[in-house]
Amino acid sequence: MADTPRPTDAELLAELAPLAAVIADKIRTVPVRLGPGGTDDLVSELTLAVAVYCGRHVLPADAAALAAPAHPTETSWLIETPRKGTWRRWSGYRDTREEAREDYAATVEWGGARQAYRLVRETTTYTVEAEHTPEPT
Repeated sequence: MADTPRPTDAELLAELAPLAAVIADKIRTVPVRLGPGGTDDLVSELTLAVAVYCGRHVLPADAAALAAPAHPTETSWLIETPRKGTWRRWSGYRDTREEAREDYAATVEWGGARQAYRLVRETTTYTVEAEHTPEPT
């Protein structure tokens, strides 16, 4: 097995030169006060600048999308009819609007003027608010 050559310190420093320039700029431009908390502004400015640098130059372009994925949405269609003073589900759920329209037309033709019906698009959006925690055993 052949050893791959290790980068020299100069090569490593050259690769980090843009990040070093960001840090040097903050050290030059952010004032440091004497006394307790005197470096707080410098620390926060450095932290923010390094985070922005990493976000732009280190992370992959789609990292933000991976960190905050789109909220999944499920859509289905159904027919409702009024029963006992409220609208209730009359048909099964359909995946496409076309299927639901066909069911609706057939239902209205079958029910005629005796019954009211409506076609409903039901959309469910869900968001995971916390990481999964296994149930206690």
